[in-house]
Amino acid sequence: MASWLDGAPALLHTFYPGQEGGVALGEILFGDVNPSGKLPVSLERRWQDNATAESYYDQGEGHVAYREGVFLGYRHLERRGIEPQFAFGHGLSYTTFSYSHLSVAPAAPADDQPVKVSFDVTNTGKRAGAEVAEVYVGDRHARVPRPVKELKGFARATLSPGRTSRLTVVLDRRAFSYYDVGEKRWRADAGDFEILVGGASDRIALTGKVTLR
Repeated sequence: MASWLDGAPALLHTFYPGQEGGVALGEILFGDVNPSGKLPVSLERRWQDNATAESYYDQGEGHVAYREGVFLGYRHLERRGIEPQFAFGHGLSYTTFSYSHLSVAPAAPADDQPVKVSFDVTNTGKRAGAEVAEVYVGDRHARVPRPVKELKGFARATLSPGRTSRLTVVLDRRAFSYYDVGEKRWRADAGDFEILVGGASDRIALTGKVTLR
């Protein structure tokens, strides 16, 4: 959804809202409810930008090939450097939010020790609203091709104007792992991992680091 805060044109995507969808839509349009939904997909500008554009249909060989692997949605777009029409996690509001004071602990976990990603979210606007903060992990050193980043957790905060909430997302070992097809198990290669926090896949506000020994 684009913002009405400055009187700009807007687009509201309702997907499948159910029988009370009309009521919910009216409450949003008339400002009775402050929307806080986020896109669970990426919306491309062109069909050709989709990861399956060249393999979605049978090419005359009697089968459809799944060549994209894990590179679907924002994983594919970021790998190719393609800007989407609306990014994964996109969703605006009648208020605004800011992110600050990132803490990643421990920075070098031992064995299966969980990592706590904590940060502040502040309502910097004039209306109460809810924000869904997203935590991504980037793995640039794995022995297999990996996405630029992957969503590994999220947290929601409902805030009055000017209020701040401290949010924490706990990442276990699996959050830093990929599936090793050859060994048939999840593997986390030693090295540095990026921690990225923001309101959408294309709106990263905070970055940190975790090092696996």
